Amino acid sequence: MLNNKMKNKIELISLNIENVEIFITNRLVRLQGFEITEDILPQIVANDALTRFKNGQDWFWCSPRLFVHSEMGNVVGSACFKNSPKDGLVEIGYGVLELYSGKGFATAGVAMILKEAFSKPEVKGITAETSVDNIASQRVLEKNGFTKTGTREDAEDGSLITWQCMR
Repeated sequence: MLNNKMKNKIELISLNIENVEIFITNRLVRLQGFEITEDILPQIVANDALTRFKNGQDWFWCSPRLFVHSEMGNVVGSACFKNSPKDGLVEIGYGVLELYSGKGFATAGVAMILKEAFSKPEVKGITAETSVDNIASQRVLEKNGFTKTGTREDAEDGSLITWQCMR
């Protein structure tokens, strides 16, 4: 288990448009000095980022972010905004590699993406969804100040809990 000092070494690195285009074409690449695989950045997230940008969304809201451990030099996970702010709300998605789960990296990474979102005056709150079975992800959100707002059924993902964190 890593200590708190190690957890604090996480950096949030935004990928640029060119990085995402290269990843979509090659699927396994070194971007900004880090090896990126679909385990770290799901293809659907990369495709969605590029599509949203081409449809006129600001790259800030489209860019996938990497959770990079600066001392280890490894990408341990990633996060993204799933949309531009609408009615003051923006949704996030995130994940960490299984090797690094349970070590505080998701909690630290989500805290950083929240800070980025709340740096924008148009953002009043952040939303997220978790599987009803994903207790670890639920704890990440709770530790970052999210509260449960309800549940919903999704055709692909099943039963989900909806969450919100207000400014």
